[in-house]
Amino acid sequence: MKQELLKLLQSLLRGELNRARRRKGRSPWLIGGLAVAVVAVSYFLHEPKALPSATAKGAELVCTVKAVYDGDTLTASCPGGEVTVRVFGIDAPEMKQEPWGDRSREALRGLLPRFGSIELRVMDRDRYDRTVAQVVVGDRDLGLEMVRQGRALVYQQYNDSPVYRQAQAEAKQARRGIWEKPGGQQDPAAWRRLNPR
Repeated sequence: MKQELLKLLQSLLRGELNRARRRKGRSPWLIGGLAVAVVAVSYFLHEPKALPSATAKGAELVCTVKAVYDGDTLTASCPGGEVTVRVFGIDAPEMKQEPWGDRSREALRGLLPRFGSIELRVMDRDRYDRTVAQVVVGDRDLGLEMVRQGRALVYQQYNDSPVYRQAQAEAKQARRGIWEKPGGQQDPAAWRRLNPR
């Protein structure tokens, strides 16, 4: 609701500014009022980032999902604020690795509750300052489930779990997801090295 109000106010402000450029007689009070409204709504929509102490290694947080960026990254709303989460132990195809990145993101979205909560078991922070956490819904480890479905692979540099490796071997054997056919989707890290941001 608030997001829609912000978009409406922004479009009204843009329209008024365009009209004011064409006609010199527009009221500066109307434009000023719309600008103040956009700033006020933006302020109330802003959710502060969680402090690093709230997401320290070993912390367990109960959060709700705000957005899913790709198959291994999401944004969660937690008691301490907004947290960008890198799902522990997996590496999913990048969004530009079409269609694999989109399929991976949709698989993660499908595993997450629409209105319920998730549990984050914080493991670390990565070089992009994201919280690396095991994401759990009920008793299901979503990173492990992504590997089982063949929508991500085990990030062997950071995860040496035999359970994850067994799940990957089974997905590979059954040719599920990224294992369906050979290609760069089977090694997102190599793809990132060849296609820097």
